[in-house]
Order: sequence, then structure tokens, then C-alpha cells
Amino acid sequence: MPPEATRLPSNRELAEAFQSIADYMSLDGESSYRILAYEKAADLFGGHPVSVAEMASRGELRDLPGVGQAIEAKVLEYIATGEIALLESLRERYPEGLLTVMHLPGMGPKKTRLVWEAAGIGDIRGLERACREGRIRHIPGMGEKTEAKLLQAIEAWTIRRAGGGEIRRLHSAVEPQAARLVAALRTVPGVFAADYAGSLRRLRATVRDIDLVVAAEEPAAVMDAFETLAEVDRVDERGDTKLAAKTHTGLGVDLRIVRPESYGNLLQHFTGSADHNVALRGHAQRLGYKISEYHVEELATGRLVTCATEAEAYETVGLRYIPPELREDQGEIEAAEAGTLPDLVDLGDLRGDLHVHSDWTDGRATLEQMALGARARGLDYLCFADHSQSLAMTGGLNPERLLDQIEAIRDLDDRVEGIRLLAGIEVDILSDGRLDLPDEALAGLDFVTASIHSGFGQPRAKIMHRLTSAMRNPYVRSIGHPSGRLLGRREPYDVDLDELTRVAVETGTYLEINGSPDRLDLTAQAARHAAAAGATLVVSSDA
Repeated sequence: MPPEATRLPSNRELAEAFQSIADYMSLDGESSYRILAYEKAADLFGGHPVSVAEMASRGELRDLPGVGQAIEAKVLEYIATGEIALLESLRERYPEGLLTVMHLPGMGPKKTRLVWEAAGIGDIRGLERACREGRIRHIPGMGEKTEAKLLQAIEAWTIRRAGGGEIRRLHSAVEPQAARLVAALRTVPGVFAADYAGSLRRLRATVRDIDLVVAAEEPAAVMDAFETLAEVDRVDERGDTKLAAKTHTGLGVDLRIVRPESYGNLLQHFTGSADHNVALRGHAQRLGYKISEYHVEELATGRLVTCATEAEAYETVGLRYIPPELREDQGEIEAAEAGTLPDLVDLGDLRGDLHVHSDWTDGRATLEQMALGARARGLDYLCFADHSQSLAMTGGLNPERLLDQIEAIRDLDDRVEGIRLLAGIEVDILSDGRLDLPDEALAGLDFVTASIHSGFGQPRAKIMHRLTSAMRNPYVRSIGHPSGRLLGRREPYDVDLDELTRVAVETGTYLEINGSPDRLDLTAQAARHAAAAGATLVVSSDA
């Protein structure tokens, strides 16, 4: 028998190897340029839809943006030998557990190397023991508060790890790949309809995998075609009407196929949520029906009703169509029955954006590029809200630079027709509740957003003092990303939503729904709570 072909490394394996190199280099104090090159390669490989190893084997890897000779050589080395010599040499110098320590909130490469050299700490459990024994507080630059915060971070890490299973990814990172898979399925002969379902379709902030639903008469032909797609790495399971696969990005894909007349039943069922479906089944049972993924059964007669669309499935049990975004068992069944479902805010409803960043601080585009882009998207107004001076890493604006930017924005507003350009700032709320810029600097602006960017571990009373002090400043119009969460990276700080809403109503300060994919803050539930209490919400991109 011929020898088994060598298995090519997956995109995730390559991404993890290059990220490990970048992390070790950070510990080693390497140049930021070299570290960034490996980090960019890791991000590129981890999110690339087709096999990076296959591309490298065909000599196509350098067609990807940012991939040069050095990166290509290491990918080819990994393919040929199963390892990268540079990574192996770095592993010999540092305990591998240090990388996990380095990614804990409040650590980073410098502190991680410090605790390793000063206390011999090489992993999470070693750090935990040192904190509990009071040894960290004696390391220069640390103290009792640092120990307490690290123990909290370790506890959160332990809980996440115990959750197991596939990691959750940002909706924005998964949706493009799901859309490509759906588009490919719709071109398969015999496919009547195809959509993605699950938490992705419900627009949850993070998703674990991709659920695909297809209407077709010949399931085998659809699955055969799906297996040949370039984005599919392997097929793990295959039945008569369903298939489980993995993409080259490491995402699990569940494909379900049903006859066209039952497509609405299956799409509704697999869109979920589980809580919504339980509530829907309870509602249907009270009316004498039983709902499944294939049909609705009239219990008194045994009659089976198949539904080609979701609207038919809901109508069969006396409900108006419920948009996927609302299917979380938060009163939507009752609202659909009463005809009081809310109208969802659509992209076309947004008239402007009051929180964007330009290349004056950490943005990538110029003021004019941002203005023209906003106009092309049909916005009526755009407010520039670059960072203030305390965020030195972003090149935050001091009062003098802010005056210069205001002048530049006014000039641009005079020149660019078809959109109103406003001068604003995202001013930092400092740890003691003061704002990062004096009132006289804020007075000349059209709109001021105030945000917390540091001191996330403060107790609730201090966090609320900072937020409420900012809201009572006469120039602050909005609180940016009010909970401070970064999805998958940082938990929200301790906010009293009731007090935040009460003071927002009292002062007329807007609360932001931040559209950045890794924030989405306020959450949908918090936004509904605030709106019901009379607060004004502002939807911004933070682009």
C-alpha cells in the first residue's frame, strides 16, 4: 500500500504557532516591528477561509497581503518538519505556561517576565499560589491590590476554561464566511433555498459555530457539493440529511437539508433560540398544536401542516412573524400574539454617527476620507470624536491640538457638500472622576462623548462616581461604551445600570450603543431597560 499522505497543518495550527512566536518575542523584548509581523501573520492565517498550507505548497502564499519571504519560509518549514526552529528555540528559553500568564488582564510581557525572574513563576497555578501566599506584593511595582486583581483574573480564566468546547467568536468574524457558504450552496443544482441559522442569524454578539439550512429534494447531491467547497477542511459526520464539518478557520459547520415544503419549519427551529422554541411550543400546545422541525401538527385531528416559510410557521399557531433578533424568550411570543412587536432599528434608519476616530489619533483614515465615506453611506452628519490626551498610546489630543483639529473640521465642513461635519471628542473619564480636558476646551465642541478607558477594576461606588460626575458636566452629551466590556478579552466593569439610567434621564445625557464588533455596548437587554426608563440612546460606530 502507498504511504499515507502527510497531513498538512490547519490554519488554526499555523495561527497558533505564529502567535506563540510573537508572544515569546514580546517576553524577549524583541522589536515591536518583528512582533507585529508575526501577529499579523497569525491573524491572517487564523481567519483565512481556504487552506494556507495548500497555498504555500503551490507557491501562492506570498499573494496574501503582508506575507514576505521570512513568513513563507517558516510556513514551508512547518509543513516539511512539523515544527518551526525559531519557535522551538524560544520554547527552550521560557516555560510555555508563561504565555497564558502574559495574557491575563493586568499582566503583559514586562510583568510576566518580572514574576518569572523574581519568583520563578512559570504558569497560572504558580501565579495563583504566589498570590495566595502573599509573595507577589513583594515584587517591585506590585502590591496587595495587584494580588487581589490577579486572583480575580485567574478565577475568571478558570471559569472560562471549565466551560470547554469550541471558543466563541465575534459575529463580525464569522458572518462573512457563513455568507460565502450560503452563496455557494445556493448555486448547487436542485437547491431551492439556503440560509444560515442559529445565533449567527439572531445577531448574537458572539457565535460558536455555523448552522446551515437548505431546501432540496436530493440531500446527497447537496452534501457531495458541499464537501468539495474550498473553505471546508474536513467532514466529521454525514447522515442522510445532515452533515457536520470543519472549515479551515476551525469553525464547526452543521448542515441540515429538508424538502422545500418544510423549509420554514426547519429554518425556524434551527434559528432558535432554545428558550424561544420552548416558549413557542408551549404557546402552540395551548392552542392545540405541536411544533417540530418538519411540520406543525393539529393535535385534535392529526393533520400535519408543512410550512415553506417561517412566516407560515408562526401564522399557523396564530402569531405574527417574529424577527430572528427578538427570539430570546423575552416577551416576543406575547407581543406577536398581541400585535405589539417593536420595529427594529435598521441600518437605513441611522441618520448620522456621533463617535468616529480619524488619523489624528488612533484612526486610519483622514478627516476628509471619513467625511466622504459617511456621505457615500447616506449619512446626514458625522461627528469626529478622537481620543483625549491621557490615552498617550493613541496620540490623544491635548487642548492645543484639539483647537487645531476643530479648525480643520470647520474648514472641511465648508468644503464638503451633502453632509454636516461636527467637531467632538471622546474625553477620558479619569480614575478620580475628573475629565481629561478642561471645560474651556470642551466648550468649543459640538458634541462631547465621555468614556472610561482605565481603572476598570475599581469597585462599583468609584466607577459610578466617575460616570455620574461626567454626566453632570454641562458639556458632556453622551457616555461611550458604558460597561467597558471587550468581548472575549475583558469583562464589564461594575456598573449600576439603574443608577446610570436614572442620572442619564436626570441630566439628559445620552447612553451609547457602541457598534464596534468587540463591544456592542450597551447590550440589547441593557438598552431596552434604559429606554423603558426614559433614557435617550445614541447608536454609534466607534469606527
